[in-house]
Amino acid sequence: MKVVNLIVVAHPDDEILGFGATGAQLVEAGEIVQPIILCGNAGSRRQRPSDKELNKDMLAANQIVGFSTPVLGDFPNIRMNTVDHIKIVQFIEKQIELFKPTRIFTHHPSDLNDDHLQVSKACLAAARLFQRRTDVPPIKALYFMEILSSTDWAFPFAGEQFLPTTYIEIEQFIEKKITALNHYRNVMRPFPHPRSEEIIKGLAAYR
Repeated sequence: MKVVNLIVVAHPDDEILGFGATGAQLVEAGEIVQPIILCGNAGSRRQRPSDKELNKDMLAANQIVGFSTPVLGDFPNIRMNTVDHIKIVQFIEKQIELFKPTRIFTHHPSDLNDDHLQVSKACLAAARLFQRRTDVPPIKALYFMEILSSTDWAFPFAGEQFLPTTYIEIEQFIEKKITALNHYRNVMRPFPHPRSEEIIKGLAAYR
């Protein structure tokens, strides 16, 4: 049975920004990477393409890194704090029941984007489903990931900043990640923006 990695994110493109190269490496090793995108239509995003274009971009980007077809939620973009916490938790729990992941990857709770915070908190609660249900296999690990232009823009409150303890060598997969990101129109930016090719490669080298 293949190892399943659940990548639980708020918006289309977060799955590639935070996990594109590492995920591509896991796929090449024979594992499954299943994205779960809670704000599937990113309705409040500036410079947002049409629904059809966004879906096309998302499918193309995920195909390049070998991810499975994303599961999309319909939670409100930039307004996830208006949704009952339990509803977000239950949505993630349904995906855990369905896919039975070995590992879960999600946002860091200090991210500047509040949708990321809401997803992170809900994912932490949902990840404990196996402790309440004997029919749900336990996960072996839950990891936080780094989203450029969100994690790095967070204010450094004591004990809350992103301080990684796990590192994956992705040199052979960084170009695949950038190619995938370029399929998301209006996401990449010119240097020195954090979502520029130069900064993405620089952060990978630094980490």
